Amino acid sequence: MSEEPRPDRAWVRIATGLSPAALLAFCQDAERLLRINSMYEFEEWRPDGEGRFFMRVRNLSNGLTLATPISVEPRSDGLRIAYAAGLKTATEFRIEPAGPDDKPAASGGAVLVVIDDYSGTPEADRRARAGEIDKSLVWWGHDLHRYLRHWARWSGFGPWRWYMHRVWLPMKPKARRITFVLIAITVFELLVGVLAIAFFALQGP
Repeated sequence: MSEEPRPDRAWVRIATGLSPAALLAFCQDAERLLRINSMYEFEEWRPDGEGRFFMRVRNLSNGLTLATPISVEPRSDGLRIAYAAGLKTATEFRIEPAGPDDKPAASGGAVLVVIDDYSGTPEADRRARAGEIDKSLVWWGHDLHRYLRHWARWSGFGPWRWYMHRVWLPMKPKARRITFVLIAITVFELLVGVLAIAFFALQGP
């Protein structure tokens, strides 16, 4: 980010292989952005009017449950999610051109900056309520980086998009991990079976 560090903000930079336009389109889905965070265990999500939603989420990074209305504001360079309750004021998703230190710079990929903004809470309150600070930002950055890498490769494949939207995103983080392990075991067993068949076929009668 170009601005100076501030004590009421924290952020991560995520290098992507997406164009600015593609990344901007991706960032218009606030629910998807929030659910990608593997530290958020959603208990409730519902629309509450134009650009407004209600969410109840257990934050595994600090052990607290947050129930809050949120408002979603699309911007020309990304998206802003404002929280009506809790310590955090907003989360901003800002798209910036890749700089010389960003990996996709050579391919023209854009960078996604995720900013947790606490400026709406006085510093004294932030200190007194330090246990409520959302510690998931680093995990969230890793989760978004991994998801966007797969998105760049597979988003053109309809069944993958359907699975990620209808099955994977609504899952709780633990269920996602279990599903991954089961899929990995199934793929391994299939490969072993294919190799066994090929081995015996090569042995001949």
